[in-house]
Amino acid sequence: MLVEALWIINGDRVFILAAEFHYQRLPVPELWPDVFEKFKSQGFNAISVYFFWYYHSASRGQFDFETTGKNVQKLFDAAKEAGIWVIARAGPYCNAETNAGGLALYLADGSGGSLRTSDEAFYEAWLPWINEIGKIIAANQITNGGPVILNQIENELTETVHDPNNTLVLYMEQIEKAFQNAGVIVPSTSNEKGERGMSWSTDFQDVGGAVNVYGLDSYPGGTSCTNVGSGYTVVRNYYQWFQNTSITQPEYFPEFEAGYIRGWGTSNYDECQSELSPEFPDLYYKNNLGQRDTLLSLYIGYGGTNWGHSAAPVVYTSYDYSAPLSEERIVRDKMRQIKLIGLFTRVSTDLLTTDMVGNGISYAIGAEIFTWELRNPFNGAGFLVVQQNNTSSMEDVTFQLNFKTSQGNMTVSDITLAGRQSKIVVADYNFGTHKLLYSTAEILTYASLGSDILVLYLKEGQVGEFAFEAPPIQNSFKIYGQSQMSSNLFGNHTVFRYTQTSGSTVLQFNDGKLIYLLDQVTAWNLHAPPLVASPIVSASEHFLVLGPPLVRKGSVSNGIAYLIGDANASARIEVFAGNLSANTISWNGQNLETRRTPYGSLVADIAGPGAQNLSLPELIDWKTNDSLPERLPTYDDSGWIICNKTTTLSPVAPLSTPVLFSADYGFFAGQTLYRAHFPTYSAPLAINLTAQHGFAAGWSAWLNGALVASYLGNATQTSSSLIIPLGTNATSSSSLNQNTTENVLFVLIDYSGHDETSTAKGVANPRGLLGATPYPPLNSTSSTISKTTLSGWTWRIQGVAGGSEANIDPVRGPVNEGSFYGERKGWHLPGFDYSSWPSGSPLDGINYPGVQWYITDFSLSIPSNWDVPIALVLSNTTTTGPMRVQVYVNGYLMAKYWPSIGPQTRFPIQPGVLDTQGRNRIAVALWAQGDEGARLGDVRLVADRWVWESGRDFGAGGWGYLRPEWDGVGRDGE
Repeated sequence: MLVEALWIINGDRVFILAAEFHYQRLPVPELWPDVFEKFKSQGFNAISVYFFWYYHSASRGQFDFETTGKNVQKLFDAAKEAGIWVIARAGPYCNAETNAGGLALYLADGSGGSLRTSDEAFYEAWLPWINEIGKIIAANQITNGGPVILNQIENELTETVHDPNNTLVLYMEQIEKAFQNAGVIVPSTSNEKGERGMSWSTDFQDVGGAVNVYGLDSYPGGTSCTNVGSGYTVVRNYYQWFQNTSITQPEYFPEFEAGYIRGWGTSNYDECQSELSPEFPDLYYKNNLGQRDTLLSLYIGYGGTNWGHSAAPVVYTSYDYSAPLSEERIVRDKMRQIKLIGLFTRVSTDLLTTDMVGNGISYAIGAEIFTWELRNPFNGAGFLVVQQNNTSSMEDVTFQLNFKTSQGNMTVSDITLAGRQSKIVVADYNFGTHKLLYSTAEILTYASLGSDILVLYLKEGQVGEFAFEAPPIQNSFKIYGQSQMSSNLFGNHTVFRYTQTSGSTVLQFNDGKLIYLLDQVTAWNLHAPPLVASPIVSASEHFLVLGPPLVRKGSVSNGIAYLIGDANASARIEVFAGNLSANTISWNGQNLETRRTPYGSLVADIAGPGAQNLSLPELIDWKTNDSLPERLPTYDDSGWIICNKTTTLSPVAPLSTPVLFSADYGFFAGQTLYRAHFPTYSAPLAINLTAQHGFAAGWSAWLNGALVASYLGNATQTSSSLIIPLGTNATSSSSLNQNTTENVLFVLIDYSGHDETSTAKGVANPRGLLGATPYPPLNSTSSTISKTTLSGWTWRIQGVAGGSEANIDPVRGPVNEGSFYGERKGWHLPGFDYSSWPSGSPLDGINYPGVQWYITDFSLSIPSNWDVPIALVLSNTTTTGPMRVQVYVNGYLMAKYWPSIGPQTRFPIQPGVLDTQGRNRIAVALWAQGDEGARLGDVRLVADRWVWESGRDFGAGGWGYLRPEWDGVGRDGE
């Protein structure tokens, strides 16, 4: 029985291939079209987008949807122009390894009540956010001419109890109603957190809160960055899961693994070959097709950068994710492999109306092969997805396959699967006016442009076989290329057999059809630029281009095939435009010397960029200043906030009073600073300080200007305690003042983000000091000092300039800055005058514990049509003390380098953050955590990931609005 659970958009059945994209992690709107064009060129027709509440709302009731990287209308406009749909995911909660999981950071004080429930306090908090973002989503729905086709409600919220009065059910109904009131009418969706529950489906115990389309998230890879032999075991129960949970709905993966996170102290993303391998999408995504998946959204298509303090504690600065599109926006090989699937599903309309007719290991002879068989009940078209039964095997196998066609049962031999390879064998496959009886070579795509052009691919050296329902005389052909072809008549069909060689071989048949035979690597550079702006592209609405690494756009007019694309080296371009009547190829606005092949295509050559002419400046002429005067007892903290609260809304109880939680005093993101004043007579022998900072973050304490303790951080600990000696146990250099009654304890606590709700209390899990108690603990009966209170102590607190809700730099946004003295004064911003500072380099560093600030300027002059991935590389030395380093580029915090934790040492910097045609500023904050001080081993710019000559303008000199300069406003007071 055919299950009519299909995606039908504007009357057309479609397969939706989506890529997750987080605009917050790429704060340059001019680069969003670059990413979207790359997605479209690689076969994607949609993006899935989180909208992080905290990024748009620094304070209650205030929302910014217009400033630079927060202008979401630009996002929707760019998506529509690129011809891709949008799946909106506005929360309120997102997760996404982003700070607080996307919740507003002003909920860190506990004022949000019970998070992600129907609690009235949480409802009142998120409702204005959904009202505002909902209106924008509604205005951009496909029903209003926009690109939005789906709207996700919440994120990975498991329906633990199917009860209409359950708080989660009520919460989901609240959100759905809020979106409806905002005007959102496109189907609502959800995403199950793996096969852990059966939640929010109208087909399974619907007691309320169900969405229109159920979705299942899956991250099945099981890969290891240190053991390439691990993982690659596919899941084969998806089809049954959807049948049980959402039988009347299309099979939808809102998040399917396209990479994986790496945490502090682990490995760099570009080292993880098992995740980066093209084998991953080839095996896993075809396995999904075999189980009738018709909406596959890959998490994540482009990861970007956790710049500023936008990361959750579980990840470091890079959010590359080993994604198909790298952090530097480079198309990886696994993205090219995804394109082979995307272009196939774009034109294979018979695939969209299929039944599961069988599966198992009985289809093959000669090897243990698992087969999924799908059939179109209307025309008999068959799709057989074959994979080794042990999909993790790295051995090659060859086998025979038995399957049905309209001409009877077939047994085809010499089918080879390499280790971790999957293939889609087709039967009775229609393309244009022709039909393949079958093919064991995989179909990449086809075009119908007067004649039909079919593109097949195999790994080099593999045997392919295909057949047409006609005798050889009706299928005579000429061959151009290295692959040798045999043809034989069997019954009333002709079988063609060949061994795939390197490069391209073309068969020109007497009935006008062409067949391209490509090895897989050559196929990665086959492009099908659409001739229409729609996400739906038929076989007559694109043409074919072979050769360059990227073709962004294409059109044909006045005898010219216009191509816009990127190249990193010389390349040959071949264009087949059929009846579009092209005679000349134009590449990025330049007409090329063009010749025509015997089989009708056009060929020309491009030179690529002169990368040898690129040189980057050395970072020299540094100047420096002290960025931690607060450690000194003479520092004036009279303008700081006094910690005087004895109660808190936080779900976590303080360990002492007064409450010292940073959020209770209006400081959310960034470091927290404390100065405690106390008389000598009230000092215990020591105090126990407990800090909560997030994974990998550290902290240090000074007594009367001398370092008394440092916690260097731990990749798996979110909080830590240190015993600070004060009395007779204190070192001589940090003894209490004996001649005065005044002592100052200064504490500096770093920050790696607020928790997602999967960790403890989420955003409401406090940051800063959880408590300061006497040590050894004393009770009120044996001392005037109580167990939880330090009598006679006055605590003051400081955070970001003006407080977090002031958001004094709206362009860079509420989570860019921290609380270092240099940040509060604006030293990280371009335009700040540091000319009077003394010379000093971070390579020389300091020989004492503290935070030292370094600034240098440099200029770039990169051609506007060059896309140059530039990165900042940092290293330490074997002789340095422990340190924590932050680096700002034109005011943006682009690097948290914590060498004692690792792993990241290379930090990509995007055009727009960088002025690629002008003056730039780098500021380094070096925090030495030991008495010996610290210094860096190297700070340099590199461009070691190719130089791309592009048809896009990357001249960031014209994007100066992204880099506002220092004006001093809000930066004088303490």
